[in-house]
Amino acid sequence: MSAKPPTRQAPTAAPAATARRGSLRWVRDVLGRSIRLERKNQVHVALVDPRGVAEEPMSLLMQQRADLGARLLVHDQATQIVRNLFIVHDELRANGWPGVENLPLKVISRGLSEAEILAVDEASDVLATIIATLREVKVAAEARAAREALEADWEVPQVPEVSDTNFDEYELMERSWAGTVPAGLDIPRGNSRM
Repeated sequence: MSAKPPTRQAPTAAPAATARRGSLRWVRDVLGRSIRLERKNQVHVALVDPRGVAEEPMSLLMQQRADLGARLLVHDQATQIVRNLFIVHDELRANGWPGVENLPLKVISRGLSEAEILAVDEASDVLATIIATLREVKVAAEARAAREALEADWEVPQVPEVSDTNFDEYELMERSWAGTVPAGLDIPRGNSRM
């Protein structure tokens, strides 16, 4: 009686994908909890289970910050660097969407591309709202950059150029400019002694 040795099945990619989704779900759960102080013998910081306490629902901005923070926390930097998305997340946390609107166009554009790549891995409704808002911010930033470039082309010096001179220097400069007048342009002859 020979017993067959147990055969080993090849690992599939499904457990890795579920573990990854599970870890993202765990991080979202932890980041979505509130913090409170508990007093027993000493003061402790504790996470409040959101199912146990009836809290008001999170605003869209808070949901976006939590979702983006969770994704960046579990994101593997070896597969793709999301440096600009970290800048967007930090500014979103500090100043909200008005702060993101003040970021340079290059950061917004690259952050949008990085968010779209993350959406391919695991899409969600909240990430879709982040991408849609980043697209709107990018369009506004492009318009702002075009307007600033146009204004820079038409920038007028604030202080007119003025210098002191004597009559001899004036006559010399007038003679040197006289040869640069285009043909057909009438030069007024006033009190000059040319």
